Amino acid sequence: MNPSPTIHGVSCAFPDTRVDREPAYETLLTLFPEIDERFIASLLERSGVGTRYVAPELELLIAGRDFTARNTAWHAHALSLAERAGAAALHRSRLAAAEIDTIIDVSCTGIAIPALDVELVERLGLRSNVRRVPITESGCAAGGLALGLAASLARGGDSVLVIAVEVCSLALPAEQRSRTDVVAAALFADGAAAAVVRPPRVAQDGGDAFPRILGQGSFLVPGTLCTMGFDVGSHGLRIVLDRELPDLLLEAAPAAVDAFLGRHGLGREQVGLYLLHPGGRRVLEVWEACFGLAPGALKHSRESLARYGNLSSASILTVIELALADGARVAPGQVALAVAVGPGLSLEFLLLQWPGHG
Repeated sequence: MNPSPTIHGVSCAFPDTRVDREPAYETLLTLFPEIDERFIASLLERSGVGTRYVAPELELLIAGRDFTARNTAWHAHALSLAERAGAAALHRSRLAAAEIDTIIDVSCTGIAIPALDVELVERLGLRSNVRRVPITESGCAAGGLALGLAASLARGGDSVLVIAVEVCSLALPAEQRSRTDVVAAALFADGAAAAVVRPPRVAQDGGDAFPRILGQGSFLVPGTLCTMGFDVGSHGLRIVLDRELPDLLLEAAPAAVDAFLGRHGLGREQVGLYLLHPGGRRVLEVWEACFGLAPGALKHSRESLARYGNLSSASILTVIELALADGARVAPGQVALAVAVGPGLSLEFLLLQWPGHG
């Protein structure tokens, strides 16, 4: 018997509008007419993003609609995407909606009280007494945080549905846009991802057919409060993104990862698969430098960034889905390490026994 919860049914959902690099360039020129077009072209070229999906109509952004209008649009798009991703995860996991004991819904790019989970209960057919846990203020790290929390609840017997949805394009402020906003617009995109985390099983899980969550952990980098997040005001949500973030990760991540692995009696040599939040090309390069990774070691993170852009909290789930679809394997005695990075500066860790583990 393996007493570890399992991840089932990882699924994504995206808006209908797909934007390749050339249309993205034209859109950014329209949104940021005061920014040098050579800077925009270079930024897109170096971003690592090839395509992305966006939900709102371009006119909504160009017109500089106020936060009320943008938040209303966020609610509509986020609810639709979350429902699609959640339904797909339930279907793929072969679990009836009534079997879900807890739903954890994650989003940081809009505000809804009550949270999206209230409407998702009815839309997905969940029980009226399902436990609802919204996570709204943990940014890009929230997908990892939600999976870790789901694992804790699953160890107590709950079947947990995790849904992360972000409509990042609508977080662009209506006025006084800066170069930081250009960087964000070049990197971030819209989409949702969901997964079911189930309690430990003996035979029902199908052996090593699913990733098992062996452990989870968090680390807050001291003195980094203003490194990443949102400036919240009458303008809505204005992204805060310190250009020194990659250097801070380079300094703090190795010791934090080593400490997390050490608590589980492991070292870096026993990590056979890295599943890292695709925060951007530079962030992934920092991880490679930190851990001396071979070319291709972060292929699933790079593929997620290239296909979808940075989906904030949903990104870590897309990386896991891509790795599963690719049939990624680890050697006997090795594990997979998933890491999400968010405001704080915070790191969320998941230690996984990967399918096909020896």
